[in-house]
Amino acid sequence: MQMLLAVLCGLGLFLLGLKLMSLGLEALWSTAFAAALHRYTQNRFSAFLCGLLFTALTQSSSLATVLVVGIVDAGLMSLPAAISVIIGANVGTTLTGQLISFQLIQYALPLAALGFLLFAIGKGKYRQAGKALMGLGILLFGLRIMGEALIPLSTKAWFSKVLQIAGIHPFWGIVAGALTTAVIQSSSAVIGVTITMAQKGMVDLSGGIAIMLGADVGTCVTALVASLGSKLSARQAAVAHLLFNLFSLCFVLPIFPFFASLAAASAASVPRQLANAHTFYNLTGAVVILLWLTPFQRLTETLLKADYSQKRRIFFLFSEVIRKWF
Repeated sequence: MQMLLAVLCGLGLFLLGLKLMSLGLEALWSTAFAAALHRYTQNRFSAFLCGLLFTALTQSSSLATVLVVGIVDAGLMSLPAAISVIIGANVGTTLTGQLISFQLIQYALPLAALGFLLFAIGKGKYRQAGKALMGLGILLFGLRIMGEALIPLSTKAWFSKVLQIAGIHPFWGIVAGALTTAVIQSSSAVIGVTITMAQKGMVDLSGGIAIMLGADVGTCVTALVASLGSKLSARQAAVAHLLFNLFSLCFVLPIFPFFASLAAASAASVPRQLANAHTFYNLTGAVVILLWLTPFQRLTETLLKADYSQKRRIFFLFSEVIRKWF
């Protein structure tokens, strides 16, 4: 019970820190983001960069995708542009893992203190920058609490068995990552905990990658919920977010051992390898979809307009592909 309370406390601090950081950075950059969307989304690659930069700065792909769904619903953005921005947001959110993998946790309290000082005495942009910095410190401190609370689990046979299964059979790690993210509504939290556990030797590379891939799928729930009751184009944008992550997943699963070995060769430590794997995964999927954006857009439109019998056939074919892989 004590461990559970500590984990929940750490998770609460992480989410609070993430919210503060997002609010501060959103206040600094949201106006520029809106202007950039209006000006640069006529080209798929510039739209992709808009989503990437905004999410890298705010560290909230959910915020970017929800904003895009709302803008599309208002008729101010086309579906291809929305898809490009969302894909960019997926790549931008990998910066969270990169930051955590560099062992910034030890600077959590100094960062929070410096941020609080800026927030208390600063004005305008300095105040918002202080809020963002304070949020980053609280976020890292929350991760530290969760990581220390989970250490006793490493001695439990059942926990080691679960992580071992996730490493041998990536499907179950993906399911765990997706369900956890769908519940807590933060892929950054799931990815952050996974990398923190890797720093403490509690999860291996294959299991960690599987959990992170699942987290990318689970985060699509936010945009799907936000699109309920919206226009068809807005719902298509949310579905495109889900399809992008499913396609990326289907692309990497058949070559999962090779992908894990590629990640292992990218850095010396498992946390850095996990962060690099997450970046490689999203960036590769983004390049493929951007090059085939028009067919992907048509598929999205077809799926959402399809009648019941067509949907059943598509679901059957997809389930058969998954069954053969596993």
